[in-house]
Amino acid sequence: MTDHHISTTSTGGKPFEIDRHQVKKHNRQGISNHSSGELENAIAEYDRAIALNPNYTQAYNNRGLAKGQLGDLAGAIADYNRAINLDNDYAKAYYNRGRAKIEIGGIASAIADYNWAIKILPNYAKAYYSRGIANLKLDHQSEAILDFDRAIELNPDYAQAYYQRGNIKYDLGHNIEAIADYDRTIEIAPEHIKSIYNRGNIKCEIGDYAGAILDYTLAIDLDPNYAKAYYNRALNKATLKDRVGAISDLDRAASLFDQQGDLANSKKATQKHLRI
Repeated sequence: MTDHHISTTSTGGKPFEIDRHQVKKHNRQGISNHSSGELENAIAEYDRAIALNPNYTQAYNNRGLAKGQLGDLAGAIADYNRAINLDNDYAKAYYNRGRAKIEIGGIASAIADYNWAIKILPNYAKAYYSRGIANLKLDHQSEAILDFDRAIELNPDYAQAYYQRGNIKYDLGHNIEAIADYDRTIEIAPEHIKSIYNRGNIKCEIGDYAGAILDYTLAIDLDPNYAKAYYNRALNKATLKDRVGAISDLDRAASLFDQQGDLANSKKATQKHLRI
Protein backbone atom coordinates (compact mmCIF):
# COMPACT_ATOMS: atom_id res chain seq x y z
CA MET A 1 0.00 0.00 0.00
CA THR A 2 1.06 3.59 -0.47
CA ASP A 3 0.20 6.99 0.96
CA HIS A 4 -2.35 7.48 -1.83
CA HIS A 5 -4.99 5.44 0.00
CA ILE A 6 -7.68 7.86 1.18
CA SER A 7 -9.92 5.52 3.12
CA THR A 8 -9.45 2.63 5.54
CA THR A 9 -11.28 0.85 8.32
CA SER A 10 -11.64 2.00 11.91
CA THR A 11 -10.93 -0.30 14.85
CA GLY A 12 -14.63 -0.93 15.10
CA GLY A 13 -14.73 -2.30 11.58
CA LYS A 14 -16.62 0.66 10.13
CA PRO A 15 -15.12 2.50 7.18
CA PHE A 16 -14.06 6.10 7.70
CA GLU A 17 -12.63 8.75 5.48
CA ILE A 18 -9.02 9.85 5.83
CA ASP A 19 -8.24 13.53 5.55
CA ARG A 20 -5.29 13.09 3.22
CA HIS A 21 -4.42 16.77 3.46
CA GLN A 22 -4.08 16.58 7.25
CA VAL A 23 -2.08 13.36 7.06
CA LYS A 24 0.44 14.91 4.71
CA LYS A 25 0.46 18.14 6.68
CA HIS A 26 1.54 16.26 9.83
CA ASN A 27 4.15 14.33 7.87
CA ARG A 28 5.55 17.54 6.35
CA GLN A 29 5.66 19.18 9.77
CA GLY A 30 7.43 16.11 11.08
CA ILE A 31 10.01 16.41 8.31
CA SER A 32 10.47 20.11 9.13
CA ASN A 33 10.98 19.35 12.83
CA HIS A 34 13.27 16.49 11.90
CA SER A 35 15.43 18.74 9.73
CA SER A 36 15.69 21.23 12.60
CA GLY A 37 16.84 18.53 15.01
CA GLU A 38 13.58 18.54 16.98
CA LEU A 39 13.33 14.77 16.93
CA GLU A 40 10.74 14.30 19.69
CA ASN A 41 8.46 16.84 18.02
CA ALA A 42 9.02 15.16 14.68
CA ILE A 43 8.00 11.80 16.13
CA ALA A 44 4.86 13.39 17.58
CA GLU A 45 3.90 14.67 14.13
CA TYR A 46 4.58 11.31 12.51
CA ASP A 47 2.45 9.73 15.25
CA ARG A 48 -0.41 12.06 14.29
CA ALA A 49 -0.05 11.21 10.62
CA ILE A 50 -0.11 7.48 11.42
CA ALA A 51 -3.10 7.90 13.75
CA LEU A 52 -5.01 9.45 10.85
CA ASN A 53 -3.78 6.87 8.35
CA PRO A 54 -2.33 3.67 9.84
CA ASN A 55 -1.21 2.63 6.34
CA TYR A 56 0.96 5.70 5.67
CA THR A 57 4.30 4.09 4.84
CA GLN A 58 6.30 7.32 4.59
CA ALA A 59 5.41 8.31 8.14
CA TYR A 60 6.57 4.93 9.48
CA ASN A 61 9.84 5.27 7.58
CA ASN A 62 10.38 8.84 8.76
CA ARG A 63 9.49 7.99 12.35
CA GLY A 64 11.95 5.12 12.18
CA LEU A 65 14.69 7.53 11.14
CA ALA A 66 13.93 9.85 14.05
CA LYS A 67 13.81 6.99 16.55
CA GLY A 68 17.11 5.69 15.28
CA GLN A 69 18.71 9.10 15.71
CA LEU A 70 17.49 9.11 19.31
CA GLY A 71 19.07 5.71 19.89
CA ASP A 72 15.83 3.72 19.84
CA LEU A 73 17.04 1.23 17.25
CA ALA A 74 14.49 -1.44 18.18
CA GLY A 75 11.70 1.11 17.70
CA ALA A 76 13.24 2.22 14.43
CA ILE A 77 13.43 -1.32 13.08
CA ALA A 78 9.82 -1.93 14.14
CA ASP A 79 8.75 1.11 12.10
CA TYR A 80 10.74 0.00 9.08
CA ASN A 81 9.19 -3.47 9.41
CA ARG A 82 5.73 -1.89 9.38
CA ALA A 83 6.58 0.22 6.33
CA ILE A 84 7.90 -2.83 4.46
CA ASN A 85 4.89 -4.94 5.44
CA LEU A 86 2.67 -2.26 3.95
CA ASP A 87 4.82 -1.83 0.83
CA ASN A 88 7.32 -4.58 0.14
CA ASP A 89 8.83 -2.51 -2.68
CA TYR A 90 9.77 0.36 -0.37
CA ALA A 91 13.51 0.49 -1.11
CA LYS A 92 14.28 3.31 1.33
CA ALA A 93 12.76 1.38 4.21
CA TYR A 94 14.93 -1.66 3.43
CA TYR A 95 17.96 0.64 3.21
CA ASN A 96 17.19 2.38 6.49
CA ARG A 97 16.46 -0.90 8.24
CA GLY A 98 19.81 -2.16 7.01
CA ARG A 99 21.57 0.84 8.51
CA ALA A 100 19.82 0.31 11.83
CA LYS A 101 20.78 -3.37 11.83
CA ILE A 102 24.42 -2.44 11.26
CA GLU A 103 24.30 -0.38 14.44
CA ILE A 104 23.14 -3.36 16.48
CA GLY A 105 25.66 -5.72 14.89
CA GLY A 106 23.31 -7.51 12.49
CA ILE A 107 25.67 -7.25 9.55
CA ALA A 108 24.50 -10.26 7.52
CA SER A 109 20.89 -9.23 7.97
CA ALA A 110 21.75 -5.67 6.98
CA ILE A 111 23.37 -6.91 3.77
CA ALA A 112 20.17 -8.81 2.99
CA ASP A 113 18.23 -5.55 3.35
CA TYR A 114 20.67 -3.68 1.10
CA ASN A 115 20.29 -6.50 -1.43
CA TRP A 116 16.53 -5.98 -1.44
CA ALA A 117 16.91 -2.21 -1.76
CA ILE A 118 19.22 -2.70 -4.76
CA LYS A 119 16.91 -5.27 -6.32
CA ILE A 120 14.07 -2.74 -6.15
CA LEU A 121 16.22 0.25 -7.16
CA PRO A 122 19.22 -1.01 -9.16
CA ASN A 123 20.70 2.51 -9.30
CA TYR A 124 20.58 3.10 -5.54
CA ALA A 125 24.15 4.37 -5.03
CA LYS A 126 23.82 4.76 -1.25
CA ALA A 127 22.71 1.15 -0.90
CA TYR A 128 25.78 -0.06 -2.78
CA TYR A 129 28.00 2.13 -0.61
CA SER A 130 26.40 0.92 2.62
CA ARG A 131 26.62 -2.70 1.50
CA GLY A 132 30.29 -2.05 0.81
CA ILE A 133 30.76 -0.80 4.38
CA ALA A 134 28.96 -3.89 5.68
CA ASN A 135 31.19 -6.14 3.58
CA LEU A 136 34.22 -4.38 5.03
CA LYS A 137 32.98 -5.19 8.53
CA LEU A 138 33.01 -8.85 7.48
CA ASP A 139 36.49 -8.37 5.95
CA HIS A 140 35.08 -9.10 2.49
CA GLN A 141 37.36 -6.64 0.73
CA SER A 142 36.78 -7.85 -2.84
CA GLU A 143 33.00 -7.58 -2.45
CA ALA A 144 33.38 -4.17 -0.83
CA ILE A 145 35.47 -2.87 -3.74
CA LEU A 146 32.82 -4.04 -6.20
CA ASP A 147 30.16 -2.20 -4.21
CA PHE A 148 32.21 1.00 -4.07
CA ASP A 149 32.95 0.65 -7.79
CA ARG A 150 29.23 0.50 -8.51
CA ALA A 151 28.44 3.40 -6.17
CA ILE A 152 31.05 5.51 -7.96
CA GLU A 153 29.75 4.45 -11.36
CA LEU A 154 26.29 5.65 -10.33
CA ASN A 155 27.58 8.79 -8.61
CA PRO A 156 31.00 9.91 -9.92
CA ASP A 157 31.19 12.53 -7.15
CA TYR A 158 30.70 10.07 -4.28
CA ALA A 159 33.66 11.20 -2.15
CA GLN A 160 33.20 8.65 0.64
CA ALA A 161 33.10 5.77 -1.83
CA TYR A 162 36.45 6.85 -3.30
CA TYR A 163 37.85 7.23 0.22
CA GLN A 164 36.73 3.79 1.37
CA ARG A 165 37.97 2.17 -1.83
CA GLY A 166 41.27 3.99 -1.37
CA ASN A 167 41.56 2.58 2.14
CA ILE A 168 41.13 -0.97 0.87
CA LYS A 169 43.69 -0.47 -1.88
CA TYR A 170 46.09 1.03 0.66
CA ASP A 171 45.56 -1.98 2.91
CA LEU A 172 46.24 -4.30 -0.04
CA GLY A 173 49.45 -2.45 -0.89
CA HIS A 174 48.12 -0.95 -4.13
CA ASN A 175 49.60 2.42 -3.27
CA ILE A 176 49.34 4.19 -6.62
CA GLU A 177 45.67 3.22 -6.99
CA ALA A 178 45.02 4.28 -3.40
CA ILE A 179 46.59 7.68 -4.02
CA ALA A 180 44.41 8.08 -7.11
CA ASP A 181 41.30 7.42 -5.00
CA TYR A 182 42.44 9.84 -2.29
CA ASP A 183 43.22 12.43 -4.97
CA ARG A 184 39.68 12.12 -6.30
CA THR A 185 38.20 12.28 -2.80
CA ILE A 186 40.10 15.49 -2.10
CA GLU A 187 39.14 16.93 -5.48
CA ILE A 188 35.47 16.45 -4.59
CA ALA A 189 35.82 17.29 -0.87
CA PRO A 190 38.95 19.45 -0.36
CA GLU A 191 38.61 19.31 3.43
CA HIS A 192 38.49 15.51 3.62
CA ILE A 193 41.24 15.38 6.21
CA LYS A 194 41.50 11.59 6.48
CA SER A 195 42.20 11.27 2.77
CA ILE A 196 44.86 13.97 3.00
CA TYR A 197 46.49 12.29 5.99
CA ASN A 198 46.39 8.80 4.46
CA ARG A 199 47.81 10.11 1.20
CA GLY A 200 50.65 11.61 3.20
CA ASN A 201 51.30 8.22 4.80
CA ILE A 202 51.56 6.53 1.40
CA LYS A 203 53.85 9.23 0.03
CA CYS A 204 56.13 8.67 3.01
CA GLU A 205 56.13 4.91 2.37
CA ILE A 206 57.08 5.34 -1.30
CA GLY A 207 59.83 7.85 -0.50
CA ASP A 208 58.08 11.08 -1.47
CA TYR A 209 58.98 12.79 1.79
CA ALA A 210 58.43 16.33 0.53
CA GLY A 211 54.99 15.34 -0.78
CA ALA A 212 54.17 13.71 2.54
CA ILE A 213 55.14 16.89 4.40
CA LEU A 214 52.82 18.91 2.17
CA ASP A 215 49.92 16.57 2.95
CA TYR A 216 50.54 16.58 6.69
CA THR A 217 50.72 20.37 6.53
CA LEU A 218 47.35 20.46 4.76
CA ALA A 219 45.91 18.18 7.45
CA ILE A 220 47.29 20.42 10.20
CA ASP A 221 45.88 23.51 8.50
CA LEU A 222 42.46 21.85 8.65
CA ASP A 223 42.94 20.62 12.23
CA PRO A 224 45.67 22.39 14.23
CA ASN A 225 45.27 19.76 16.97
CA TYR A 226 46.03 16.78 14.71
CA ALA A 227 48.80 15.27 16.82
CA LYS A 228 49.53 12.34 14.51
CA ALA A 229 50.00 14.69 11.56
CA TYR A 230 52.58 16.69 13.52
CA TYR A 231 54.35 13.49 14.55
CA ASN A 232 54.47 12.06 11.02
CA ARG A 233 55.51 15.39 9.54
CA ALA A 234 58.37 15.45 12.03
CA LEU A 235 59.57 12.04 10.87
CA ASN A 236 59.62 13.18 7.26
CA LYS A 237 61.38 16.42 8.14
CA ALA A 238 64.00 14.43 10.02
CA THR A 239 64.54 12.22 6.97
CA LEU A 240 65.14 15.36 4.92
CA LYS A 241 67.62 16.60 7.56
CA ASP A 242 65.35 19.41 8.79
CA ARG A 243 66.27 18.85 12.43
CA VAL A 244 64.85 22.14 13.71
CA GLY A 245 61.51 21.59 11.99
CA ALA A 246 61.35 17.99 13.17
CA ILE A 247 62.00 18.92 16.80
CA SER A 248 59.37 21.67 16.67
CA ASP A 249 56.78 19.23 15.31
CA LEU A 250 57.67 16.55 17.85
CA ASP A 251 57.32 19.02 20.70
CA ARG A 252 53.91 20.05 19.40
CA ALA A 253 52.86 16.41 18.88
CA ALA A 254 53.95 15.45 22.40
CA SER A 255 52.01 18.38 23.88
CA LEU A 256 48.86 17.57 21.91
CA PHE A 257 49.02 13.85 22.69
CA ASP A 258 49.37 14.74 26.37
CA GLN A 259 46.37 17.12 26.24
CA GLN A 260 44.32 14.43 24.49
CA GLY A 261 45.16 11.80 27.10
CA ASP A 262 47.30 9.72 24.74
CA LEU A 263 50.21 9.33 27.12
CA ALA A 264 51.86 6.48 25.20
CA ASN A 265 52.22 8.53 22.03
CA SER A 266 53.21 11.60 24.02
CA LYS A 267 56.09 9.61 25.50
CA LYS A 268 56.94 8.24 22.06
CA ALA A 269 57.17 11.75 20.58
CA THR A 270 59.32 12.95 23.48
CA GLN A 271 61.70 10.01 23.13
CA LYS A 272 61.92 10.56 19.37
CA HIS A 273 62.85 14.20 20.04
CA LEU A 274 65.72 13.11 22.26
CA ARG A 275 67.09 10.84 19.52
CA ILE A 276 67.11 13.48 16.77
